[in-house]
Amino acid sequence: MKKTLLAIFILSLVAILSPKRSHAQMGTAQTVEWDVTKIAIVKADQESAWNLLSNLKKITVSSKGFVKSAEIKGSDLPCDRVLIFADGSTRTEEIKQIDQNYKFLVYGIKKESLPKDVESATIAVFTKSKDGMTEVKWLARIEGKAEAKQALKAQLETEFSQYSSGIINLFSTSIPAAKVN
Repeated sequence: MKKTLLAIFILSLVAILSPKRSHAQMGTAQTVEWDVTKIAIVKADQESAWNLLSNLKKITVSSKGFVKSAEIKGSDLPCDRVLIFADGSTRTEEIKQIDQNYKFLVYGIKKESLPKDVESATIAVFTKSKDGMTEVKWLARIEGKAEAKQALKAQLETEFSQYSSGIINLFSTSIPAAKVN
């Protein structure tokens, strides 16, 4: 009887302590393929560039007139941002994420603002410190029918170019604050 109990105890220990296969709770991470990419190197530290980009209403400043007005609806995420462009067109975006630690933001164009035959459009803006300057990267992922997708892609390429040149010019012409003793 003692031998049987000892054998059961040992088998139980072996079963409990033996290595087990672990199963990931998520599937393999997939790489996102972006449809539009625009990169700007800004002559500013990352904190200064991020402060401008993460202030959602300041898109009117950084776009140098391309965006005429920006209205934020809501104070918690997700919230909406309604843009009015220089040509009079409007767009409503859903701000999904603003990460102050890693200095990036993610938003999507709301369904009512999407062109016909475009199912979704997600935009991400990343910042990265690079040799005392900041790399700002605008990325867009568009889902929909090919022809409609191409039209929105061209629109976003123009828009991102405006944002890029606007933020580069803004920081290249700004006067740094003087140190106060």
